[in-house]
Amino acid sequence: MLSTKEYVLILGAGQTGLSAAKFLKKNNFKIFDTRKLKELSLEIQKNKLISKNLILENELDFKLISYAICSPGFDLSHGLVKKLLKNKIDIKSDIEIFLENNNSDVILVSGTNGKTTVSLLLEKFISLKGLSVKAIGNLGRPVLDYVNFDKDYFVIEISSFHLEISNNLKSKLSLLLNISVDHLDRHETFENYIKIKNSIFNNSQISIGNKEDINIKKGLTDYFEGDSDIDIQNLNAVQKALDHLSINYSFKELEVKKFKPNHRMEEFYRDNLDRIFFNDSKATNCGATIAAINSLKGKKKIFLICGGQGKGADFSTLANEIKKYCAGVVIFGEDKKLIESKLVNFNKYLADSLEDAVTKCLKLSQPNSFILFSPACASFDMFKNFEERGEKFKKLIIDERNIKPI
Repeated sequence: MLSTKEYVLILGAGQTGLSAAKFLKKNNFKIFDTRKLKELSLEIQKNKLISKNLILENELDFKLISYAICSPGFDLSHGLVKKLLKNKIDIKSDIEIFLENNNSDVILVSGTNGKTTVSLLLEKFISLKGLSVKAIGNLGRPVLDYVNFDKDYFVIEISSFHLEISNNLKSKLSLLLNISVDHLDRHETFENYIKIKNSIFNNSQISIGNKEDINIKKGLTDYFEGDSDIDIQNLNAVQKALDHLSINYSFKELEVKKFKPNHRMEEFYRDNLDRIFFNDSKATNCGATIAAINSLKGKKKIFLICGGQGKGADFSTLANEIKKYCAGVVIFGEDKKLIESKLVNFNKYLADSLEDAVTKCLKLSQPNSFILFSPACASFDMFKNFEERGEKFKKLIIDERNIKPI
């Protein structure tokens, strides 16, 4: 318990900040956000824990701040972060606070692509053996909402944003699936991103990485086999992690009982021209879209819809894969011209909106083909999140005439 004057400072008044506030409700705390109260979501605005504890930067007394809990989306280059460090005030992620206050065994899962799928598969297969388990973290379940729960295992999906804040997280097992270019708008260089991702292993009893990924550090406890088919690769990772926890499944068992989360290579419609539609809205970076293309290549002609916020990515490698394996592409969103510039002498079209992109792709595509919606970009230029974007895409397809569900 803090003294009557000391307080914990929460950086960011979003969902993570709210969960931190609930956790700290018996202690003194203050919340700082770069936005004004009226600019926050209605849910946050109406929450008294947030509204009554919001503080301006010029109102802070650094001598009274015990430590800070930093939300993953908070800008670490902000001047306030520099002031906290100058005053030797610890800055922690919510995951670090969770680990300090919960004694359950923890599995940390990260990677540029596949971490939600793998986290949920681990949750499923551990629970099928009669053990108590919960998948939380970056997949939409703030960790501090579960800090008082006792489980055999918590599976925590962790992003590079979390690892940048807390680079010495203690875990029973850490699993790093892959590293490809992403979030350079935040981390500035790919080298920084690689270093941050690999920090998941710094304080782990069992460390497991992708054998084929040259960006994952050597000398780990074990490695799983990578594969161009993202489904097989994910199952390889799951099986290797479970083996090290003495939770044994054959690969065939995993394959039979696997599932795909919504918006990740979701095959959902076939029309009367035998065009098959895939919703891969969760592909928010180039690596994810390349994996999607590779999983379909050579089977039918691929017509791709992509675009959105590029997050500072270089689209050259993606463009090469599109040229090799796609028959055509429709590009929309904030960074559409940047993507287009990499596709010289290729069958490409620009669209003003997702609706326009779907219309153009339906006209462009041919019978007996794949239509793949895999944006390779974040959704925030036009949508609240990738889920809303994916649902919009599916609705646009469903509303077209002569399209029947698979």
